[in-house]
Amino acid sequence: MPDLLYFVAEQVDGQRSYDEIAERVSEKLGKQLAPDDTKMLVEEKLRPLGVVAGPEGEQPQGQKLDPMLALKLRTAVVPKDVIHALTSVFYPFFYPPVVVAVLAALVAVDVWLFFIHGVAQPARAIAYQPVLLAMVLGLVVLATLLHEIGHATATRYGGAEPGEMGVGIYVVWPAFYTDVTDAYRLGRGGRLRVDLGGVYFNVVFILAVTGVYFLTGWEPLLILIPIQHFQILQQFLPFLRLDGYYILSDLVGVPDMFARIKPTLKSAVPGQETDPIAAQLKGWVRVVTTLWVVLLIPVLALTFGLMIFNLPRMIATAWDSFFVQLDKVQHDAGFARYFGVVQLVALTLPVTGMIYTMSRGTGRLMSSAWSWSEGAPLRRGVIVAFTVATAAVAGWVLLPNGDYRPIQPAERGTFQGGVQQFKALPTGRPGLTEERQEQLHGAPAKKDLPGVNDEEERRPGNTTSTGTTTGTTGTTTATTTTTTTTP
Repeated sequence: MPDLLYFVAEQVDGQRSYDEIAERVSEKLGKQLAPDDTKMLVEEKLRPLGVVAGPEGEQPQGQKLDPMLALKLRTAVVPKDVIHALTSVFYPFFYPPVVVAVLAALVAVDVWLFFIHGVAQPARAIAYQPVLLAMVLGLVVLATLLHEIGHATATRYGGAEPGEMGVGIYVVWPAFYTDVTDAYRLGRGGRLRVDLGGVYFNVVFILAVTGVYFLTGWEPLLILIPIQHFQILQQFLPFLRLDGYYILSDLVGVPDMFARIKPTLKSAVPGQETDPIAAQLKGWVRVVTTLWVVLLIPVLALTFGLMIFNLPRMIATAWDSFFVQLDKVQHDAGFARYFGVVQLVALTLPVTGMIYTMSRGTGRLMSSAWSWSEGAPLRRGVIVAFTVATAAVAGWVLLPNGDYRPIQPAERGTFQGGVQQFKALPTGRPGLTEERQEQLHGAPAKKDLPGVNDEEERRPGNTTSTGTTTGTTGTTTATTTTTTTTP
């Protein structure tokens, strides 16, 4: 247990107020601890652990963690002295002029990548060289480590002392954590800096990747940028105890915000009475909480909509890559053959992970929705209707109707192209309309193109492709065709 938590627990005797506990702990530590922060430590840390009983002497009921979602094999691995040295290196990143420069550079990078360059070619490069997934995983782990260093550095910048850094296993991936309990001594601004320090260092990682790309021109590196944006978006979700929950809690100054989010959202529905729990919050707090969640909904809808729209193209690209790698395995010998087998195995990992994530998330969402609508026919009807409508749209988009074609060398995958996909939803093939397929000369599979120049394909925005598809049987002729690059 961190020193600060231990000293707070030591002073809790059932008689002292939070003001008295804060005064005693501040005197013992030689550092100021506010009464509100003392209450937060008791409510958020000590009581859930069973160290402190409730107001009426009740003991908290321990909840069984989902073994698939719990952080397992958790252990501290980086001592405080090393953390202190690391934060000394990164300390200047929190100087205000540096923060402004970093955020401005992020805007420039995002405009360039998502509106000009696009993400189609990085994804295609990874699909046809699946062994690079190991590189991606390694760099994602490095970014996660940097995320935790960001929390620790922000803690120290505010005047508190970060504790040890540890590691555990989350599902099948390594996950890091940092003890920033001492940050509860900081004011609201200092705690917000700590909460945001992790995603801020995700931004620093994005800029570092962009710099390496401009030095090397190596396309697969750019896939890390949308991955980091997905991780940032995930961290902003307030429904789990991720960064977004603590940001929202410190922003509005309510320590037990986790129990108030759902009542606040329910009370915001027209015609619903204000929940007693939500009524305890000030009006502006309820507005901020509601806006936080409401603004995330369209972002999530856009993100998952684009994933579903482009799933046929992703599956087709992986399928085509499978046969390309299989052909290499059949014709290569020695080490090259074994390397090809590794590529085939690596190719299955993203598909397996996507299926697992989508099925797991869908199952948990449906379970929560079904429980919420229990005993309320109107709610149950809305849930059923929404589920049927969602399944119908997904089936309409995913039904094989000619759009299962690989990503082509001339495609960019820009944001404006994604918006156009929503407009093409009525066609049933937003990821590849018939007009777009005609522009791409049938969007041929790489395995069907003789003499493909891989080096030529790696060039972003290349306007020349070899091969064009004729007829409807998949027959391919090897002619040189000029294409135009569009989003």
